[in-house]
Amino acid sequence: MQEYVPTAEPLNFEKVWAMFQETDKKQQVTDKQISELGKQIGGLNNKFSSYNEGLFLPSLEKILENSFDCTNLARRYKFKDNGNSFEVDLLGVSDTACYLVEIKSSLHEEAIIQLDKTIAKFKEFDKHYRNEKLYGLICATDYNDETMKKVLNSGYYFISAGYDIAKLITSDDFIPKVV
Repeated sequence: MQEYVPTAEPLNFEKVWAMFQETDKKQQVTDKQISELGKQIGGLNNKFSSYNEGLFLPSLEKILENSFDCTNLARRYKFKDNGNSFEVDLLGVSDTACYLVEIKSSLHEEAIIQLDKTIAKFKEFDKHYRNEKLYGLICATDYNDETMKKVLNSGYYFISAGYDIAKLITSDDFIPKVV
């Protein structure tokens, strides 16, 4: 393929065609780079989501056990039907109800819509719990009061990060190093 080099000569069909081919070639490279960048960003998002879930899950399990009397807990609970697969970040089950928890890094109104859809799918596809009372909980690290109020006005519980997320761990024979 010939690369177009500008000259003082007037343009003709071949020169214009060469310019189009060069532009097309560069566009394909750019598209490939954008696609790769999208994959990398998606991977980072997945890692951050996993990190956020890992950070919250122990505390959320205690909340479900202590505040809602849940005796069964399932992290990343998956339910399937006819080739469809769905996942809930955390499912808590008590004697009287099920609690579906969605964990978000940053709270946006879309989380409410997503939880609405997840609950509808859960009722439709999970045969074991479909007739139980269902409650939704949204947990977020970063949020504003306005969106939090919308979650509560939607009838969903809201859980945020608190002071007890970090925990100091030592042992009986631990001696701190003075530097």
